[in-house]
Amino acid sequence: MSEHAMSEIPNKNASGLDGGENTDVCDLHAAVLRERPDPVEGREPLNLWMVVFVAALLFWAGTYLTHYSGGFRADEFSERQINPLPPPLEVGASNDDPAAKAAKEGMAVFLAQCSPCHQADGNGVSGQFPPLAGSEWVLAEGPNRIIRIVLNGLSGPIQVKGSDYNAVMNGFRDSMDDKQIANVLTYIRNSWGNKAGLVTPAEVAAIRASTKDRTEAWIPADLLKLPVSGGDAPAAASAGAGLTPEALKEALKKLPPDDLKALLQGLGN
Repeated sequence: MSEHAMSEIPNKNASGLDGGENTDVCDLHAAVLRERPDPVEGREPLNLWMVVFVAALLFWAGTYLTHYSGGFRADEFSERQINPLPPPLEVGASNDDPAAKAAKEGMAVFLAQCSPCHQADGNGVSGQFPPLAGSEWVLAEGPNRIIRIVLNGLSGPIQVKGSDYNAVMNGFRDSMDDKQIANVLTYIRNSWGNKAGLVTPAEVAAIRASTKDRTEAWIPADLLKLPVSGGDAPAAASAGAGLTPEALKEALKKLPPDDLKALLQGLGN
């Protein structure tokens, strides 16, 4: 090899640098290697608060399903046990039926005004609010007494289906018109197995007018003195006026148990 060729080969000094260089390339790259790589979109770490939120959401979902899944059975949904849907109306199915139309409108009034106490299923609250389903007060031949209860309210002990209740019911004379009261009573008298007659706005208007000066709530004892239908004549008098003994006997058989009891007590006195 010629001297010229040998002179073209870089010379390295004792530190490992090529001839003519002042800095090692590895030292130059070391600073670059210490730098963090640029972030790549989609690979950012999850925010800690997001992790906590998702964990809390999963915990709530598990708790909700535990309480309201009803065991995942098709025949039970516990949430509906708390707020049950009202049953289908048991009056005529046709929209042309006056009772069906009135009850359908009365259902909305009932859910808004009455269901908080008497419950959407009409069973009331044991020891507090009497049931409407199967109630002898609701199923009376006429609405003479229950119209008065809705208009002015009720206070004092009352017996319904063999159980005693003593809660106070507020009146709706000033907050509900005749049609609303008639419709809600028609709904009550024809739901949850109840089968009774239609209540008309005219009946409500007549009783509203005859009791316009009354401000206090009714007590059951006073209501029992009134007939279940018709005017304000005492039940005993209206049941026996103008009747033969045989007709009177048949009329007494048709009286509700409470009316018959009141009548017999009155005769005994």
